[in-house]
Parts: sequence; C-alpha cells; structure tokens
Amino acid sequence: MLALDVLLIDDERRVRNHLKNTLLECGGVNIVGEADDIPSARALIAAHPHIDGIFLDIQLPGGTGFDIVPDIPDMQKVVFVTAYDQFALRAFEVNALDYVMKPASPERLEQSLKRLRAHKQARLDDSSLESPPITQEQPSPASSSTSRLEVHPVGNAPSEQKAGLLVMGEGLAGTLLQEHDQLLLKFGAKSKFCAVKDIVFVRSADNYTEVYCTDGAIALMRKTLEEWAISLPSGVFVRIHRSSLINIRTIAEMEQDGGGRLRVRLREVEEAFTVSRNYAIALKEALARLAG
Repeated sequence: MLALDVLLIDDERRVRNHLKNTLLECGGVNIVGEADDIPSARALIAAHPHIDGIFLDIQLPGGTGFDIVPDIPDMQKVVFVTAYDQFALRAFEVNALDYVMKPASPERLEQSLKRLRAHKQARLDDSSLESPPITQEQPSPASSSTSRLEVHPVGNAPSEQKAGLLVMGEGLAGTLLQEHDQLLLKFGAKSKFCAVKDIVFVRSADNYTEVYCTDGAIALMRKTLEEWAISLPSGVFVRIHRSSLINIRTIAEMEQDGGGRLRVRLREVEEAFTVSRNYAIALKEALARLAG
C-alpha cells in the first residue's frame, strides 16, 4: 500500500478527531498537520509543499475552504469534507479530487484514499520517466497495488449500498465509476444528477458526447467517448461502435439485419443501434458474463 502524508483542515476539533481516527483506521495514512482557520491553513500548506493529500472543510471562520484554493498548487490533492452538498459544482470548478459528505465513514474515506494514491502513483511514474534508467545497483521506487477508484457518498444513503456523487467535468478523466454513483451532468442550461445505472447510451457528437438517460434527457458533455469508456463500469457499458457505447442492461432486443450485422434496441429509445463487426464479439462476451 502506498503511504500518504495528509493535512486536516476543519474548525471543529471534534470533527477533526473523527476524521483523523477514521483515516488512521483505513491505514496507510500519516497525519502530518492540522489547522482550524484560514490563516493557519495557509501556513500549514506552505510548510508542506509536497503533501500527498489535503482534507479540507468548506465552512471556516472568516471565509470558506475555497479561499485557500489559490494557495494550493495541485487541487488534485484536495478532498473537500463538508456537511453541505450545494458546493459540489463549485468543487468541480476548482478541479478538486473528491467531495465527501459528513460524517465520513471509513468505507467512503477509503475511496478518497484510493484516488489520492492513484494520483501520487501517477506523479511518481511521471518523475521516474524524467530520471535516468534504474540499474541493478539503484533501488527501484516503491510500488503500490492497483485499486479500484470509487466516488462520493451523499446524504443519508442506505448503509448497505451508499450512493455516490461525482461532478463529471473536463478535469475528471480516469475516474472509475459504479452503477449506483450519481453524476452531475449538463442538460442545456441546467445541470442535474443522473445515476450511472440510468445512463442508456453515450455517443460522440463532434467535440462533445451525448449522454442519454432513462428519463429521455440528453446531456451534452465535453468529454471524449474514450474517457467515458474508461470511466463507466466495463461489465455493463460496452462499446458497440467507434462512436457509441451502450448500457447492456437496457437492451430490449437484438437481431441481425439483411447484411448479417447485429442490431440492438434499447429500452426507452426509439432508434436501433448497429453493432460494428469489430465490437460484436466483445458485446456477446459481455452479455454472456452478465447472464452468467
């Protein structure tokens, strides 16, 4: 497990102690320092420029956690921890790594730690590319086991399956999602949450992608289809064409056309989708795994 050095910034000692104990319970975490207001937070961050993670409250004496953003060189190290869900969009705008609702459970914080470790590992990998090749006499960098990245519990979700909240923006590529996670998507001039399981298909639209949900709403996102293919659950969302991928749980029927190509119809969608021959085998294998 890749060890993490983190900072805790919250004005309530009780909350900091709970967060500290929960993080220590997760393991592989070293609490380097704590702060309870904006001036002490700025000083703490300045004193630890190479910190691996910052758990930052939003409501602080004399301001908010967003006031500290200019003092943080890498927002992909920041996990906002707050009792308020209305700041999720703002957190996306400043490109924070994660957004956790209080009280944070060990399971939820473990998800944040996995994302922090992935970010740290990526930095280590990048630095190793800039270094001379490693010889037998040189110790190799410590490696960490790969982990599935998960996302954000919101509100009072049932303990047996906590829902997730994720703001999908241009800066959040590579996040691995689960079916019960909630995505904040753009529908015209409005943004609203849509569960991953309620996405029917995603397809390319010039420099954007269209995300079609079960209620018929279509979100337009500045994300590539490749990014969606990486992020969405691979056992459920399958590429059927270079310009589209579908949620195979929503397939209503399948048939072959006159040319022998496979066509699928999805629930709640009028149009049929033609499956490219290059992706037909992968689709059939995914359906077999799901059925098995």
